[in-house]
Amino acid sequence: MLRQRLKYLFALALCVSSAAALAADDSGFKESFLLPNLKRWYVSSGWANGDYQACEWRAEAIQIAEKNLRMTLSDHGGKTRPIGCAEIHTNARFGYGLYEARMRSAAGSGLNTAFFTYVGPPNGVPEWDEIDFEFLGKNPHTVDINYFTNGKPQLGKPITLDFDASQTFHNYAFEWRPDKIRWYVDGKTVYETPDGAKIPHNPGSLFLSLWAGAKAEDAWMGPFDYSQPVTADVEWTAYTPLDAACAFPESMKCKK
Repeated sequence: MLRQRLKYLFALALCVSSAAALAADDSGFKESFLLPNLKRWYVSSGWANGDYQACEWRAEAIQIAEKNLRMTLSDHGGKTRPIGCAEIHTNARFGYGLYEARMRSAAGSGLNTAFFTYVGPPNGVPEWDEIDFEFLGKNPHTVDINYFTNGKPQLGKPITLDFDASQTFHNYAFEWRPDKIRWYVDGKTVYETPDGAKIPHNPGSLFLSLWAGAKAEDAWMGPFDYSQPVTADVEWTAYTPLDAACAFPESMKCKK
């Protein structure tokens, strides 16, 4: 009964949340999804991002299960695709600071579980800026990190993990500063941008998603062939503004 009520609440959130992001927000938050702040989130439903996507965002693909946010890819599609998938993002946009999520990704060729920030022309901002963690289900022992400035990818680097990201929960984070980005896995630095790198500067929304790629993405994500529902779970996610972002001993904010 509780699961059904929470499923209904997320559908309601879709109806009452505005698709237009709020102004840049300099306050932090930590979201545990047992009782989510419905005003914070927008649930995508009824469309696909483009021809590269083999599924359609569906509100019912977002649920609360076992105290976590559960994103499901299944054959419950809709208007544009026979396969349904999940995307949720903050209404507000956030700038420099520390972004975190404790999550478990989905496994399977052609699947992408993502934790990232994004803003661009669909949001009324001419420049496309983005910072990513993307878990490709074809190899859950790696995670792809990337970032975009004005629509241009700057990195696209796979990071080898010493665990299967689809089997257990782990902590992922990136620290975004005006002159540098640093990515963390379980509190340890896995990559930082070199000095002088171009860094995104436009505040963006925080996104969580699970989707499948069309044939255009086969070379990167592997071919997708639906056989059964798959899930990814998020225990919590958080944003800490730059002035307070000193979460790890090796954090750039902590360095003098």
